[in-house]
Amino acid sequence: MVGAGRLGSSLVKGMLRAGLPKESIFLSDKDPEKRKAVEKLGVRVSENNVSLARSSDVIFLAVKPKELDGVLDEIKGVLGEKLLISPVAGVPMGKIEEKLRGAKIVRLMPNLACAVGEGVMVYSLSPAVDESEREMVESLFAKLGLPIEVREDQMDVVTGLSGSGPAYFSLVIQALVEGAEELGMRREEALRLASQTAKGTGEMLLKLGLKPDELKKMVSSPGGTTEAGLRELERAKVFEAFKKALTAAVERAKELGSG
Repeated sequence: MVGAGRLGSSLVKGMLRAGLPKESIFLSDKDPEKRKAVEKLGVRVSENNVSLARSSDVIFLAVKPKELDGVLDEIKGVLGEKLLISPVAGVPMGKIEEKLRGAKIVRLMPNLACAVGEGVMVYSLSPAVDESEREMVESLFAKLGLPIEVREDQMDVVTGLSGSGPAYFSLVIQALVEGAEELGMRREEALRLASQTAKGTGEMLLKLGLKPDELKKMVSSPGGTTEAGLRELERAKVFEAFKKALTAAVERAKELGSG
């Protein structure tokens, strides 16, 4: 794992939670404070990216887009047939292949819920990745959440949807919690209620095969409490606001990729 920021450390935490042995995970970062934080997890830590790349079979590039070129320049001489997994937002595999001809690349868009085994692990593969490697990658990603393979041209949308999604849902939960608190409920109780409600809603949609509109109708009844709440959301144009938020995130992902 090159990079010990929020994403890199979340991936490592998810791997450890899934039972991967600590000694199988090697993490590098130039920032001593970040290294110190992940050392507490018990994994191997270094400031040397070349040492990490030389001694690893699968390499995650959990770095910012502006840092990617420098990291690739550092490690390209020791990659060989190693598998390169890039969760770098907005950066297509073609940009990496310009530096590393014929490299085995997996483009990944996870989200931070991978730290608790509930991530969305969306990926695309370069032509050099064979079927056995695809199966290995999917097995690894399944330990961190739900693995989904997509065409690479969908990745910017994935970035805005499931990559940024935890922030959107957190905003909804925050609003509900603060509203409940203003109406007299203890904050801790409101947070548990709102969080479990969000989790349960997602589970119903995934496991029962319901469409969002179907579930909304199941909860609502004419003249009831849910209908009254939904009416306020419609007045505030919340539905359209979320679609605009997604579009803005996708456009920013495209800008990052072309910068």
